[in-house]
Amino acid sequence: MRTQRLFITIMTLLLSVAASAADKTASGQLPPDKIVQQTASQMLSAVSSQRAELQQHPDELYGLIGKILLPHFDLGYASRLVLGPYWRTATPAQRQAFQQAFYKYLVHSYANRLLQGNYSDRNLQVDPWRGSAQDNHAMVRSRVLRANAPPVQVDYAMVRTKDGWQAFDVSIEGISYVMNYRNQFGPEIQQKGMDELIKRLNAGAEKAPVPQIHGDDF
Repeated sequence: MRTQRLFITIMTLLLSVAASAADKTASGQLPPDKIVQQTASQMLSAVSSQRAELQQHPDELYGLIGKILLPHFDLGYASRLVLGPYWRTATPAQRQAFQQAFYKYLVHSYANRLLQGNYSDRNLQVDPWRGSAQDNHAMVRSRVLRANAPPVQVDYAMVRTKDGWQAFDVSIEGISYVMNYRNQFGPEIQQKGMDELIKRLNAGAEKAPVPQIHGDDF
């Protein structure tokens, strides 16, 4: 249970990854370490200041996460990695439906944890990124500090896109969330099919509105 709670905490921070206008590189893009540090602070601060209202109206939190997340999280790339070989055999309609369902699944799974937890940007230490302006992939290394417990190593995998650096994976003590879901979804697809997986992911998100996405990475 402790590992699951920690995974939810880190995924909440991953869902918080977005762009900021300060400290840009010469190319006009915010470096990946600044994205993690500044936007985690932005998200946690917003939730902290509106906690009572968001607890009464969680759909507003879903919208807040969607507004911050969607432009700066490479959901298409993450979805392809999560599905692995099943991405290639899926139809374009199934790919788009999976992306939408997977996004809803992530948002609804972790939004309540974000409201219930007492998280602060002070708990997150981000190492300076040592990459160059020519790099297209980056690994941002950080630690989550815990009271009366050793810090937890958290590594954010990011990719440079035409819209700037975007997150697509996070590893907690060496365990990748992409591989975690890939190992979970693969056997389910093999036994029941892609459509049944999509149906299950959508089932938990039917009662609250979530911004729609439009997959264009097929």
